[in-house]
Amino acid sequence: MLEAKIINYLSHLGDSDYIAEVASSPGAIETLIKMLQNHDPDVVGYAGLFITDFVLSCSRNDTCKISWETQLEPVIIPELERLVFAENHFIRRQVIYTLGKICSYESVPILLQAFYEYRESDPILLPRLLGELFWLGVENRADILSSMVNSQYYTTRWAVINLLGEFIYHSASEQDGTFSMKYNFSEKLRNDSHPLVQAEAEYEYQLLVLQHRKLQENVSKADYKRQRKDLKKLEPYFCFSDVVNLFSHYMSTNNLSTYTMQELETFIDNKTQQL
Repeated sequence: MLEAKIINYLSHLGDSDYIAEVASSPGAIETLIKMLQNHDPDVVGYAGLFITDFVLSCSRNDTCKISWETQLEPVIIPELERLVFAENHFIRRQVIYTLGKICSYESVPILLQAFYEYRESDPILLPRLLGELFWLGVENRADILSSMVNSQYYTTRWAVINLLGEFIYHSASEQDGTFSMKYNFSEKLRNDSHPLVQAEAEYEYQLLVLQHRKLQENVSKADYKRQRKDLKKLEPYFCFSDVVNLFSHYMSTNNLSTYTMQELETFIDNKTQQL
């Protein structure tokens, strides 16, 4: 009954009274834990959505806040952290998202541990995992990306370009640390040994060069638009974000909960031949 109410929360999104009623019901904690431990990623997702909105509603509802801090948080957070290392890729991705969205800052060490565990074995998880780590303010972000750039697997190196989009710079100049970091990583990866990494990195690198030139040389708006249009010719036909979406769909439709690096690379090879 309670599980059905949690699943039915989809029909009550943002309703803090509904959330408070369910969360304060007898057996709520046990039901949420049971749902998180389910082998079906969809069920875990329902629980994650409810937990996320429950925590967010705490700022507006004292009942939720008291219930979370005294009863649910001490039990739910450790279970979510345990599931970061679940065998099922989709469950890992779901609980990582939940930990990030509820701003579980104390979970940063666990998520960082997961990064080093999955860096060489689950590269399509990395955008989600590092996206949440960056959101939670993990330190030494450049060192994390450097460790990926030096990976033996081109898919892990390729993921770096996708992750660079997480960083917003204020000025396209050497004095802007974020811009310099994006520029340096793009410059290095444009010389990568794998053509797919090269292609996407080259495009990103040239965009940054153009932004820098616009700032330094006071390029006119018309000239900038012309050069920007010319750069479209370099836009890669297959990006790492495409890999994440397509391979995730492939796994889902084939009822796969995990994969090997060889399976991922074979999938990419087949896709590039079709394009």
